[in-house]
Amino acid sequence: MKKLVMIFVLSLASSLAFSQNSASINSSELKAGKSTGVYEFSVPESVTAEKVDAVKGYYKDYFSVAFNESTDKLKVTLTKNEDMNINVVNRLLVALDLRMVSVDGQEMTFQDMKDKYLK
Repeated sequence: MKKLVMIFVLSLASSLAFSQNSASINSSELKAGKSTGVYEFSVPESVTAEKVDAVKGYYKDYFSVAFNESTDKLKVTLTKNEDMNINVVNRLLVALDLRMVSVDGQEMTFQDMKDKYLK
């Protein structure tokens, strides 16, 4: 019995340790972003200004990033509204440990979001 409890506790701990954070955006914002090149994601509190500042410089050829830590909003403004720049937004999110995107409450990968809303 002790072994079963220990296995359960370890499996629960490992699943929590590898849980994934997600960015959120709604479909109307994606539709607007498709024409304007501006996307505003809600991110979890685990994303800090320090983390954003540490990675945003790598992507300045593709977009600019503004982060409001008090509202947990990450605003991405593409330098050119092109497919390549949109793909690089995924790199930014992954660098911030945001592997999934929630659109209108539906969790999906960035590629699935792009295919469904930005093509």
